[in-house]
Amino acid sequence: MELRVLRYFWTVATVGTVSAAAEKLFITQPTLSRQIKDLELELDTQLFIRDGKHLVLTEDGQFLKIKAEEILQLASNTERVFSDRKKEELTGHLTIGALEGLTTVKIAQTLQNLTNIYPNFTFTILSGNADDIKYKLDNGLVDIAFLIEPASTEKYNVERLDVVEQWVLLTHEDSELAELEYITPEILRKQRLIISERSEVREYFADWMGCKVSDLNIVGGFNLGFHIFEMSRAGIGEVVVTEGALIRNYPDLKTIPLRPEVYTHSLLVWKKNIPLTPATKAFIKEYLKEE
Repeated sequence: MELRVLRYFWTVATVGTVSAAAEKLFITQPTLSRQIKDLELELDTQLFIRDGKHLVLTEDGQFLKIKAEEILQLASNTERVFSDRKKEELTGHLTIGALEGLTTVKIAQTLQNLTNIYPNFTFTILSGNADDIKYKLDNGLVDIAFLIEPASTEKYNVERLDVVEQWVLLTHEDSELAELEYITPEILRKQRLIISERSEVREYFADWMGCKVSDLNIVGGFNLGFHIFEMSRAGIGEVVVTEGALIRNYPDLKTIPLRPEVYTHSLLVWKKNIPLTPATKAFIKEYLKEE
């Protein structure tokens, strides 16, 4: 006898009709009727008699309802005990390495859920560019990391997330490019560029522009987006950046999409062949729950 079937029986016995019980249980009436019939065959007894539109419990049915309530309550209490034990047992500290980007919102939501459920769970978030974060991950300074493509990930377990970043050009409103609706590779190739210092990003965009990195007029690089706004306002160069890194809004700066459009996915990564701590497992499970 399964708990599920006992719950079906108890619901029918409580509400008095198969149709109302099926609606409450979110299953079809034929399925519920079949389950009750199978239960009667299993117990070799009649559990209900029909009285007009309603079902009335037989003597055996009344006995089973009492026992079903006891069993279902015991099962519920047992599940709650184990749930409470898990809440109490999950302690520890999680260190996350994260880029500036759109994953920040989901990271915060996940940490909110975990800290609400597990009072002894604590965390630290370390920022940096992908090379910084991967160095910390390789050397055990962070437990898990959030990266943005392009990124070499051969050494890691990788979850490619639904979080998508669009690359844009950040320019001053007085720039000759400010009136353009989009930026093509031909246009970008002629500009003084400020772009991520990471070789993977520079090679990616050189390929997008159909040239070599050495052919580009790169006047500066950056590892975090904090400084790019003042560099753009100063007219030093045109900044190639993801929208997620644009944490500030200056009225004298403008973002222009690239065309062909460039979209990249965010990645959740952790080292291969390394046992995960309970805190790390809990975070990964919670973060990916709705992915």
